[in-house]
Amino acid sequence: MNLSKIKEGELKEVFDVLELAFKQLGIDFYLIGALARDVWYSRGESSSNVRKTKDVDFAIMIGSKSQYESLRIYLILNHNYQESKENAFVLITPSMIQVDILPFGGIEIDDRVVIEGVGMTSINVNGFSEVFNDGTEMVELSTGHVFKVATLASIILLKLISFDDRPEIRLKDARDIGNILNHFFELENDLMYDQQHADLFQDKEALEKISVQEIASEIAGRIIREIIITNPSLLNRIILILNKHLQEAESSQFVRNMSEEAGQPISEILKWLNKLLGGVEKK
Repeated sequence: MNLSKIKEGELKEVFDVLELAFKQLGIDFYLIGALARDVWYSRGESSSNVRKTKDVDFAIMIGSKSQYESLRIYLILNHNYQESKENAFVLITPSMIQVDILPFGGIEIDDRVVIEGVGMTSINVNGFSEVFNDGTEMVELSTGHVFKVATLASIILLKLISFDDRPEIRLKDARDIGNILNHFFELENDLMYDQQHADLFQDKEALEKISVQEIASEIAGRIIREIIITNPSLLNRIILILNKHLQEAESSQFVRNMSEEAGQPISEILKWLNKLLGGVEKK
């Protein structure tokens, strides 16, 4: 499983250190971001068509700011990690790999985490707890580690939120969603034919008029709904986000970037987003 441009030996070393640190400090965690995406992409033919990363991203459940600071101090003193001048949530490994360690749980107030440090010291963690509870799978990686990994539907969810929070710097989130939805049917083939989605395949005449991406988008929306159903405010936020981009259509930077990434006309992307919304709204 080729997770990224990071050499497997370097990645194993990073994972060894972080796994040990999390265990010693009693921290539960899951893999998110581009590496999580690459885990799922490695199962299909799409892996060669996606941008690779040299970043490692973990979401960690902690109870206090002091526990988070203890983790940072442990990695700095015991493993020669360095602080980032641009982002207080980032540490740099001795081999110059960027590790984003994003805390949620007891540390957050109104879905936001604020810590001491330089550069970026505040992040929105809306959706992190819901993904932790209902949007991860245990995966054995090629490095030998067995980690919880955010599912593709969870990645779409988190990227919808991160783009909405900071659209001026998060255009790649729109592109990633476009790529994921373009390949979701292939990568989540077992889900496509799960009995709970059988209703989407019953009307043979209707199936001839829609693309596999539209079907996949609706199923992705249904899964996102299952992940966030216990949080009505978050569910409403996702519905509002999708409605906003559907209404803006070609005026939406989000839609335009999805279109460019997927190599599809805006009219087709709007169909995908409409189906994604339909899945999220499913009663």
